[in-house]
Amino acid sequence: MFCPHKNSSLQLVCAMNPRLINKAVDIAMENKRFDPHTEIPPAQRLESMQPSLYAPHVDITRARLGFGRLGLRLINRQLHSPDNLVQLQAVHSVLDQVQISENAMFLINIHVGFRLIDLMLDRNPVIREKVCLILTSLANYYQGRKQIMSRPKIIENLMWLIMRDRREIRYAAAYTLKTLARDKCSVEKILETDNIIENLLKIIKNEHTGIVILHLKTLENLIEWDQEEALKANAFQIMLKLKEDRDPRIICGAMDCLTQICKHDIGKKLADIYDLTHSLRTFLGSQSVEVRISAVGLMEYTTLTTRSKWRAKEFCVDLTKALVMLCHGANSPILQLRSMQVLINLCECPDIRYHMKCHWEKKVKAIKIRTHEEWNGTSETTSYGLETGHNYRTMCIEGVETIKNDYGDNAEVVNVHSYLRRLHEAKSNLLYLINWKSYKD
Repeated sequence: MFCPHKNSSLQLVCAMNPRLINKAVDIAMENKRFDPHTEIPPAQRLESMQPSLYAPHVDITRARLGFGRLGLRLINRQLHSPDNLVQLQAVHSVLDQVQISENAMFLINIHVGFRLIDLMLDRNPVIREKVCLILTSLANYYQGRKQIMSRPKIIENLMWLIMRDRREIRYAAAYTLKTLARDKCSVEKILETDNIIENLLKIIKNEHTGIVILHLKTLENLIEWDQEEALKANAFQIMLKLKEDRDPRIICGAMDCLTQICKHDIGKKLADIYDLTHSLRTFLGSQSVEVRISAVGLMEYTTLTTRSKWRAKEFCVDLTKALVMLCHGANSPILQLRSMQVLINLCECPDIRYHMKCHWEKKVKAIKIRTHEEWNGTSETTSYGLETGHNYRTMCIEGVETIKNDYGDNAEVVNVHSYLRRLHEAKSNLLYLINWKSYKD
């Protein structure tokens, strides 16, 4: 049976509407079930079938190619066809096919990435947008990232699109750059591009919200690798300004970037100068869980200096109360761990330690930590939807960050058991510090 929903532009040539064939088969089989892909209006289509930039004279439900490896090789060649219509059909076909992991890996093996990079600056805006979307899908695979990053020219092309093209293409290019920046090996090559952090910081000042969110995630990964270039480009002051935005996603992105900046000694000094610990108090009571997680994560680094501890002593009552309440949020282990780490930093100050001993010791002992059966090891705060559920095992799920360490030999992914063990260790360390006495006492 024909399915106009999936692999739409790889249908065989047929004079009849494929939906009509499906309905005829259903009637003959007396099948009464409702199929949203064959009813009118069609529902749950692939996103590539509803583009923001429509391709003229392209019927995405019909093409001259059949299924199979032969068809994939043909559309790979037709990406450089002199016929504009054939080229558009090939681009749409590739975009549909890379959604299937097996076909995506086959296209990577026949070097589709190199052909796509040559089309990034094509005169047709439809091709430019679709090529960026295809590269984003390929960059979710290790082999795809390796092939794409073997051509350093792609970063220059992406920056050209991000800085000069229309809004839809800027968004698609920003999404591609963000996906590439997730990999440490790719980040090192991306930073070889001249002034990339400085250019991204200039762009986010007057850009649309959705694009700014993508750039902030990219900057977070780039700054984690190189804080000095970001400090030279005044990234700290820019992120402070973005922290006052109304959108919680931009607030989270700005605070995550500040977290990476504060890993540098100069970043910690700037945090003390701008009194960052005091300004973060208001975010600890935010209605957004993501904002609270980002705020406490930033506070882990702003409370490391002696100056910040003595400054925190001035509003010790409100700060410790908010942090202890966050420690009791068993639904978010990452929030618990970060809150306990901030309290551990603050307890190095004798006056704050004495206050914790008098008022919050029993509350700290009563902190409940989840078991491994109750937690899947991610910082995800929402349930999986239909879009992410299909590619759960084969592709990276956007918006779900696997828990990882900041330092150490195994700074990447850690399993649930070791992470929960860190939670128990943090709780015991906090209790030890609360009851610690100097040798003079």
